[in-house]
Amino acid sequence: MQCIFVHGWGMNSAVWDGFIQQLPDYIEPVCIDLPGHGQFSQQGFESLQDLVDHLSTQTDDNIKESAIWVGWSLGALPVLALAKQQPDKVKKLVLMASNPCFVIREDWQAAVEDAVFDQFADNLQENTEKTLQRFLSLQVRGLADSREVLRTLRAAIVGQGLPTSTALTAGLEVLKTTDLRAMVSDLEKQQLWLLGETDSLVPAQLNDYLSVQAGVKSHIIGGSAHLPFVSHTEDVMQRFLNFIND
Repeated sequence: MQCIFVHGWGMNSAVWDGFIQQLPDYIEPVCIDLPGHGQFSQQGFESLQDLVDHLSTQTDDNIKESAIWVGWSLGALPVLALAKQQPDKVKKLVLMASNPCFVIREDWQAAVEDAVFDQFADNLQENTEKTLQRFLSLQVRGLADSREVLRTLRAAIVGQGLPTSTALTAGLEVLKTTDLRAMVSDLEKQQLWLLGETDSLVPAQLNDYLSVQAGVKSHIIGGSAHLPFVSHTEDVMQRFLNFIND
């Protein structure tokens, strides 16, 4: 069974290392770096569709059959769109600490103010590395073991290098402008959404929309923030395996 993992904003595929090491042997993990990140740091993108096309290209020769796709944060958006555009590639979806619409709108409160992303965009122009460090701190806010999780994130960045400022800026724009709410409820694929109880970027109240209005499986990981698969690996792993083997 193949499982394809897609990372979020500012990170790279190494963020999955700890989780992947605990997968059972019958799962074949495939990790993909987004354009401007990790091994694809020389590439760029401008839109969500560019990210979808990138995922499609990178898996054209690697997927033997429909796979389980796992998207974290920003990475969940192109995964969702790919499932709609190329359903033959997707068996099931696992979306972690993500939101089909990251910013508050008139009819959508289960999100954050767009000013959050605007501030990061402004800071990027001054100092990319410092802005990333602020973002990492935001992701672990509220965690009991925040220092340990921060070390994991920093190690992932050090190991593969900083993403480009151009890719970071493009990623923020995707986060601000994308709205896939209709796709979540219309998609003819099984979905599991795993949310962090104290996540400052994806409010836990999203769980109500996903499970009630959208009618998909959703669960809040107690005590976790924006990186449940790092901070609460055992809980996430159990729910992940139960879902993909069901």
